[in-house]
Formats: sequence, structure tokens, C-alpha cells
Amino acid sequence: MKQKLLRRWGRFAARHPWWIIGVLLALTVVCAGLASNLKLNMRYADMLPSDDPKAQEFDRILTEFKTASSTIIVVQGEEGAMKRFVERIVPRIRELDTLVAGIDYRVDREFLGNHGFMLAEADDLDQSVGMFKDLSLVPFLTQLNDDFEQEYSGDQEALSTRVKEEGAVRALDGLEYWLRTMDRYVAESGATPAAVADTAVDRLLFGDPYFISHDKRAMIVTVRPTFSAMDIDKCVLSTRLIREYIAEAQQEFPDVHAGLTGTIAIQADEQYHVGKDIGIGVAVALLLVLALFILTFRMWASPILAALNLLIGIVITAGVASIYPGRLTPFTAMFAVILVGLGIDYAIHIISLYTERRQIDPDAATAMEEALARSGSGVITGALTTAIAFAALAVSSTLGIREMGIVLGLGIFTTMVVTVVGLPAFLSARERVLVKLKRGKPLKHRHVEFSFLSGYGRTVVRRPWVFLVIALVLTGFFVYQASKAKFDPNMMNMEPEGMESVVLYDTLENAFEFTPDFAMVAANSIEESYAIAESAKAMPSFSMVENIGDFVPPREKQLERQPAVRRLREELAAQRRSEPVTRASIGTVVRELERLDANIYELAQLAYTGGQDRVDAKAKSIIGDPEAEEAQSVVLALADRIKADPGLAARTLGRFQQHYWPKLRARAMAMANPELIELEDVPDDIRRRFVSESGEDFLVTIYTKKMIWDFEVLRRFNKQLDLVDPKITGTPPIMQRLMDSIARDGVLATILTILIVFGLLWLDFRSLRLALLGMIPLIAGGIWMVGILKTFGMMFTMLNVMGIPMIVGIGIDDGVHIVHRYRIEGFLKTPLVLASTGKAVLLTSLTTIAGFGSLMITSYRGFISLGALLSFGVGACFLTTVLFLPSIICIWHRRKQARTDLWYRPR
Repeated sequence: MKQKLLRRWGRFAARHPWWIIGVLLALTVVCAGLASNLKLNMRYADMLPSDDPKAQEFDRILTEFKTASSTIIVVQGEEGAMKRFVERIVPRIRELDTLVAGIDYRVDREFLGNHGFMLAEADDLDQSVGMFKDLSLVPFLTQLNDDFEQEYSGDQEALSTRVKEEGAVRALDGLEYWLRTMDRYVAESGATPAAVADTAVDRLLFGDPYFISHDKRAMIVTVRPTFSAMDIDKCVLSTRLIREYIAEAQQEFPDVHAGLTGTIAIQADEQYHVGKDIGIGVAVALLLVLALFILTFRMWASPILAALNLLIGIVITAGVASIYPGRLTPFTAMFAVILVGLGIDYAIHIISLYTERRQIDPDAATAMEEALARSGSGVITGALTTAIAFAALAVSSTLGIREMGIVLGLGIFTTMVVTVVGLPAFLSARERVLVKLKRGKPLKHRHVEFSFLSGYGRTVVRRPWVFLVIALVLTGFFVYQASKAKFDPNMMNMEPEGMESVVLYDTLENAFEFTPDFAMVAANSIEESYAIAESAKAMPSFSMVENIGDFVPPREKQLERQPAVRRLREELAAQRRSEPVTRASIGTVVRELERLDANIYELAQLAYTGGQDRVDAKAKSIIGDPEAEEAQSVVLALADRIKADPGLAARTLGRFQQHYWPKLRARAMAMANPELIELEDVPDDIRRRFVSESGEDFLVTIYTKKMIWDFEVLRRFNKQLDLVDPKITGTPPIMQRLMDSIARDGVLATILTILIVFGLLWLDFRSLRLALLGMIPLIAGGIWMVGILKTFGMMFTMLNVMGIPMIVGIGIDDGVHIVHRYRIEGFLKTPLVLASTGKAVLLTSLTTIAGFGSLMITSYRGFISLGALLSFGVGACFLTTVLFLPSIICIWHRRKQARTDLWYRPR
């Protein structure tokens, strides 16, 4: 029945080609219009099931807290130049008020200056009361040392959390600036302006106001958006505009290097690279396939018509996909390239048979009938098997896998239908045109044979066991290799090599010990957000925890701190004048400086033992590195300068005290404001970060201490998140759920696809034995594919792992066509089958490899690994087909013949 219909269609297409072409072109125009609405979406959260609670909460938070995602500007260079550069670009970026809600690049000193001590913990306030009891230089240095010894002396818990570590680094930074200012006053013999002391006071109280790394080589500026990170178009636009401003500013600061990272920048970069890769991939795939087609068939018109036919199928697929699923994801973005590699196969089989029959049959209509009758059944079965195998992925709960199955299944079916329907019309129309141009002269039809395939077939017939043993040995080796294949969970390894936002992602981790991959939870009150944050701060895997309670502590906490803040304010108010620095007190200054050096050294040792590298490095920048040959202590150098001329030191340090004392007292009194902090007192930029637009939810943000792209780190981090609050969502929980979902659904999809393919083969061949025979090269080819991946030192990724269920649908074609041709020609015609259909199978394998191989020249490494794996798989399936099937069939028939001879042997 199938062959009868194909014969009728072949004759109809040969007689009415222009009608068919017209209908196809009209449909293509309509679908091209629909396809223009197809959008690229690289958000991995959108690939989880739509009812996944973590994904739903993630999207809700991004909608409610638009500033939760951000663009991070990483600036690198000399400290002064970096700060001038930042001050240059920040006002310009603020002008993007429709895209930028706020910019964080330095501490809000006004808010801290009015409420700083109310934000401190009660224990720290008790210490501050003692430290600020007398602001005169000598007692101040003495109390500073006392606090050091009380806080850090032999106490491993003093630096046990990121908050404590960060506080220690900031305090040491301010102290270093204070000591260097003292040294400057002594060195300049009293000529230092009062403004220097004013800056030293601010640095002592607040640390460096800029968000700068401990080694002063990198700074960050966080740009908060007015839009949700789900708005891809605005992500791309804001990233482009900010980069333009940075490029303009860098002309003035050639020694400063700046770039973007963060959620928004990475999404924008992915969008750009993947969008570019789609165009490059399709163009290169078509060119490679066409070149291979033309060189092999030694003709150019038919391959071009086949390519045109294929493009029609791709456009129609894109048009339908714009209706559902209505977007492209990392799993479906390269559907056109995959269709180029697979869809051209159907044209190769038809053209191969048509050119062969044109040498035999008297006219084009008869040749087309025979070509479709002999190749069409295999084309339809192979395409339906592949399409249904892909469509089987639609049962997956993972939305990304489901959409991939639907789009690729639809694409394979569409390109097959367009090829069977349209290619005969294109070939017939071409022949009609050429006949008219040549005024009735007969056309010369070239037919290319691969004689080496028929020679190989004759060799297999003679020694089938040799080739079967070779196939089994290779399969055994690749089984061993496949058993050692590993999975690479690092999503950054899928991004383009050297992509700025990924390179600076690593810079953030190295310089600031946090990454943009944070977790989030929305609390219903300030008290709840504070409680969640406090619980999170105790977790060892967390780097930094931010919440509105950092700026508006719960009322209970503020009431607990209020008495200490009042007492501190009273102590400061009682100080009417400073105690003068005299020559007699200089000895005490020197002793306290030497004591301070010893205390900082002990702190460095404590930090080194506890693994707090930033504290250790900061301490050594003050006291010098004991292991460095030319290291010098800032503290001891100051002490030596004072000892060299005590009289001068008394005068200059006295002047320093006159300059700093009133400033320090005034600022400390302002910070010791006992009034309770209300939400309305918080600056708008800060409030927008932590309070939802409705004002009902309060955001808690949790940053990882280490890069999460390691299974153990990721699972440990997420387990601790669940201990804090099961509602917590964000990039780490989303990625773990997606990886787990892909692993689970990938295995189920592969098993289901194999069962469906086997069922279709059984139904088509109407023979269990032939169905099993057709499955052998597929199963072996899949094993070879994974083994080759490991042999080349590659790993599975979240994207290329989908090549396993895909190869089931792709690799079955070779076996289907070979078995179909055996059934037509007879199971004793191995040389003929391999010379004819084997040629088409070889060409389709090469063109498919060329199509998939085009992915390997793209920039997105996820596509490169997918292209490599699928190329391995297609090549492996061809080799297993020509190794296993002919040898098994020959052995099978030899044994069958031997049994027959034995039965009929005369007794």
C-alpha cells in the first residue's frame, strides 16, 4: 500500500510540479511571517516544569524585586585611578533612569553617620563604649590594643563567619589609613592640612567607602535595574549602553580595565553569542552539506534544489514553533542546524535513487515512480522513527527537554514531508526547464557509484566472522571507556571561551570571595527576614547574607542596643577637650605602637590558621610579610620615626590630634543616635533592594562562599539553604533541580525512545527478527559514541547529554535503510545493497556529520560539545551498521543455507 501511494505521488509530482511548488512557497511565506515572532530565551529557570515551586518562587521574586538581579561592573587597576574612573562613569550611568533604579559603589556614609552604632551588635557596642571613652591619641591607642586583645587573642571564633571576617578586614583597612596618616604628619613636620585628618577619621569609622578588594586592585559597582531579569530585551539594551559608557570613559583612563558580569550581563552575552551562532551554524551547515553533496554527485542543480527544499521545511517548522512553544531555549536554539544535518538525508536517498533510475527508465515520470517506491518507504520509516523518538521526549517533566522533543520531532516530520512532497516536483520542474532550454535534446543524467562499497560487500560475504569479531572487540573497548565517562556540572564551561562576563565572574570569586549565583527568599516581615539572615550567617557554606535587617534591625534588637548607644553618646558628650600629646607621653605612644604590631601579627596568625586569607593578607599589608625579604611594618616604621625625634613627634602628633579630635567626636556622636530606626529612614536605593514594590515582602539574599559549579559544593550549599528555609530559591537551587531533572528524564526518555523505535521497526518490518537486527547498530553506535567522548577526553554537560536520547532517533536511520533495501533486493545481495543504499547511507552520515560539525565552529561551548557528541554518534552508527548488519546477515544466511543443505542432502 505504501509503495503504491508513493508511485502515484511520484507520477503526479512529475506531471504537475508547478502546482506543488506554488503551494509550498505560499505556505513558506506565511510561516516566515510567524517565525519572525520566535524569541530566544536562555533562562534555565524557564526549562523546569512550569509548576515547579522553586521556579515559581524564583520568577515571583524577580517580578516583585526587580533590583534582585543586577549588572556588576568590575574595575581593575591602580587604586586612585579606579576610584576616579568610577566617579566618572557613575553619573553617566545614572542618566539611564528608565533602565537603572540605583547604583551601589560605596558605603552610604550619611545613613551610617546618623545610625551607625544602632546597627552594631550589643556586644560590639559595649566594646565601642570603652574605645570611645577618651579620644585623645595616647588613651585611644591604649584602648585600641585592649580591644584587639579582648576580641582576637587566641579566639578562633572571632573570625568564624564572613560577616566577622569582613568586619575585621574593614577595621584593619581603616586602621592602616589612620597609621599612615600619623606617619605623614610626623614625616611632613606639621605641614599636613587638616583635611587629611578628616579623611582618616572617616576611614577609621567606616573603612574604605568604596567596594574595593582587600589588595586594592579591583572594585565593583553594582547597577540595579528598573526591570525584571526576565525581560531579555532590556537586559541586552542596558548591557550594551553601559558598555558604551565604559568604553568612552576608558579613553580617559587607559590604565584602568573595566567590564561587566552578573546575572543581567551574562544573560545578555549568552543572547548575543547564541543568536550569532544560530546564523553561523545554519550557514556553515548548509555550505558544508552542499559542498559535500555537489562533490559527491558531481552536479550542482539537484543539491541546490535539495537545500531549497530543506530551507522550506525549516521555515515551516519555525513558523509552527512560534505558536508552540513560542520560544527557543538552549536545547532548541540549534534546531535549524540539526535539521540541516538530518533533513538533507531524505533528499540524498531520493536523488541517489532518481539518478540511478534515470539511467534505466525511459522517462522522468517512471524514474520518479521507481525512485520514490524504492527509497520512499525507508525515508518515511526512518523519518517517522526519528520524529516519534524525538516526540517521545515530550513526556518529560522538564520543560526544556519537552520543548526540544516537540520542536525536533515536528522539524523532522516537516522536512520529511516537504522532501517527499516537494523534492520530486523541484527535480521534475528542473528537468522540464532544461529540456525546453535544450530544445528537446535528451538530458545527460550522471550517476555516481562508490565501487569501494561493493568491494567491501564482497569481502564481508567471504569473511563475515572477521568483521563481526572486529565489531565486537571495538564495542567491548568502548563499553569500558563509556563506563568511565563523567559529567561536568560547571555551567560556565558551556559559555564562549573568554566571554567577558564569565572571565569577570571568576574575578569576583577571587577578589571578593562571592559570585553572582545567589539564593533568595522573601520574608513577610522585617523580623522574619532578620531571623532568616541570622540563621543563614551561621552556615559554613555561605559567603555573605544581606537583608533589610542590616539597615532596620527588628524593634526588639534596637531596644536591646539603645541603652549602650545612649551611654556611648553620653561618654562622648562628656569629653570637652583632648589630653595634649607631650614629649613625656611619646614613650607610651611608641610602646602602644609596638604592642599594636604584635597584636596585628597575632591576628594574622589566627587568620592564617583559620583560612581567612583576606584578613591574613590585610594584616600583612600593615605589619609586613615575615616570609618576604624586604617586608616592612607600617606600625614599626612609624614607631622608629617617632623614636628618631621624640620632640618633633610630640608636636606633629599633637597637631594631628588637634585636627582629628573634634571631627572624630562629632561623627561618633552623630553615629550614637539612640532614636529607633524606621523603614522610612532608609535611603530609597537600599529600600528598593530589600522591600518589594507592594511593600509586603522583604528580600534576603544569600551568596555562596565558593563557586557552586561542583556537585559537592552545590549540594552542600542547597542542603544548608533548606535547613535555613525550604522556600529559598535562586540560581543554585534552580540549577540543581534542573540537573537532577535532566538526569532523571534523560534516562527515562532514552529508554522510552528505544522502546518506541523498536516498536515502530517491528510494526514496519512485521518481523521481530528484523526489528532486533535494525536495533543492533543503534545500540552499539550509542555505546561507541559515549566511549569516543571519553577517549577524546571530553565530558558530558547539561546540554550535550541530550545527545544520548537524540542519537536513538538519529542513528536508527542507517539500519532502517539497509534492512529495507535487503528486503527489496534479497538478503544475498550484500554487494548491491552496500553499493546502492550503502552509498546513500554513507553520504547521509557525512552530510549529517557536516551539519552537526558546524556547531563545533560556534563560540558557545555548549553547542560545540553537542556538535562533537552527535558527530561521534552519527559516525559510530554508520560504522556499526556496515560492520554488524552485513556480517550478521551473511552468517545468518550461511547457517540457514547449511541447514537447508543438510535437510536435502541425500541419505
